[in-house]
Amino acid sequence: MSEPSKQIQAAFALYRSGEEADAVAIAQKVLSGDPGHAEALHLLGIAAAAAGNPSDAVVMYGKALLSAPSSSDIHADMAAAYLALGAAEKARAHAGRAAELDPKSGIAHYNLGNALFALGDAAAAATAFQGALETEPGNDAYWSNHLFALNFSAEASPRDIFERNRAWGRLVEAGIGEAGAVSVAQPKRSPAAALTLAYYLPELDTHVTPRFLGPVLGAHDLDAFEVRIYGSWAGGEGKPSFLPDACIWVDVGGLSDAELARRMRADGVDIFIHPCTFKARYRRILAHRPAPLQMAAINLVSTTGLAATDYLLTDAFLDPPGASEQFYSEELIRLPAFNTYSVSDAAPDVGPLPAAGAGFPTFGSFNNPAKLSPGTIRAWSGILRALPASRLLLKHRALDDADVAARFTGMFAAAGIDAARISLEGFTPDPAGYLGAYNRIDMALDPFPFGGGTTSYEALWMGVPVLTIEGQTFMGRLSAALMRRLGLDGWVAADAVGYVDAARRLAGDLNGLADLRADLRQRARQSLFNAKDFTAALEAACRDAWRRHLNR
Repeated sequence: MSEPSKQIQAAFALYRSGEEADAVAIAQKVLSGDPGHAEALHLLGIAAAAAGNPSDAVVMYGKALLSAPSSSDIHADMAAAYLALGAAEKARAHAGRAAELDPKSGIAHYNLGNALFALGDAAAAATAFQGALETEPGNDAYWSNHLFALNFSAEASPRDIFERNRAWGRLVEAGIGEAGAVSVAQPKRSPAAALTLAYYLPELDTHVTPRFLGPVLGAHDLDAFEVRIYGSWAGGEGKPSFLPDACIWVDVGGLSDAELARRMRADGVDIFIHPCTFKARYRRILAHRPAPLQMAAINLVSTTGLAATDYLLTDAFLDPPGASEQFYSEELIRLPAFNTYSVSDAAPDVGPLPAAGAGFPTFGSFNNPAKLSPGTIRAWSGILRALPASRLLLKHRALDDADVAARFTGMFAAAGIDAARISLEGFTPDPAGYLGAYNRIDMALDPFPFGGGTTSYEALWMGVPVLTIEGQTFMGRLSAALMRRLGLDGWVAADAVGYVDAARRLAGDLNGLADLRADLRQRARQSLFNAKDFTAALEAACRDAWRRHLNR
């Protein structure tokens, strides 16, 4: 081994031990004698990426690849840097090359999955994440993204989703063992005693769970329940502003799952309601059994796959009795409604029906393009063909990536739809401006098999009804559940043929659309956005579950 290579080997060891500055200094010294030294450039790229400078990382990786074009590791890291820059197609190319060069590289397959998901190809992404797991079957990040992507894939059945989640759950349980999963015994209490409820919000500034949970926290009966929120966030210090004063905030940033579980046990938590199990990596805390009773609720996409999760809160629209139990490791508690939501205070007033002035209907979807399955594109193209004057607005931050936008324009073109009929828009940072964009569409089209959640709530608040298919999975039925709760069963189709027919029928009744638009916010306020009634039902379910616990 040459002296520069020995130095770089030492530099990588220093970097991994946390001595980044010393490692970078060594790499720079090596480059002073050999400006094309691939591993020295690679290390500088890694350091730049870690410092939040992906553009600099791309430059360094690019120079490194000139000297080492067959390095799988450098290609894989280049893919990650391009993903950070929102350049999904370039990321896909480098990650794909990395996987070709080293089929056993887990990170290559993982970054390929992330790139494919960003491009909107969820089925291929799930397969790539599976490839990563075949090389590193215990990697939790790979599992988390694989399980999430499965929900978007039209190729994954409800049975597939359940079995993969349960496989992950068994792996987690085996890793923790009995000692880690046994809760400290709680004293017996009267069924009427005040209970301590705990919610967990990891990385709360990176996902929308606070929008679902916030109104619930504000509606809790604090005479009957002590409410504690264990969470972490990078957005600031202290208690997040959306939390009510009476709720107890516990900052758990930096704690491991085992440490957090011990803290929750010591605090005497009776019922742990996990409000964001949509990502597998957020669920692991449940396996440590921090509370005598544990529930998954509010923002989820499937079973948790964990035997330690006692209950999952759902409703009869999402999980029809007798049909859904086989796809859950939890016992189902069906509330009158699965969850509730709080739209930004910046939401503008509902505008007039666009078609009344334009003379043609404008359909829209503000969903993640990863939800736009080939079947979704075919159905939407069928709607546009059935209504030749109609337009379609797609809006999502992912569409700021020109390659993502081009992919979907190409898919519609292949279905015979002129690009002039489709508007693609990216990120709008201003909440009022973003929500105001709903005033430009007459009808929201729900994708499938993974339908809208947040976007469906937003559309309905803005007076825009959602046309949906009642699918086979939890997330394939959420928009249908919302529309049925509103009494709008005619907006729920059984299949793609019925979906296209319903779009044609509903778009042909402009007076009916205008009347519904004017009334929809108030109708939704009384049901979907009724935090008081939802929380009362949640509390009743908790109280009933606690009684059953005491009687065991």
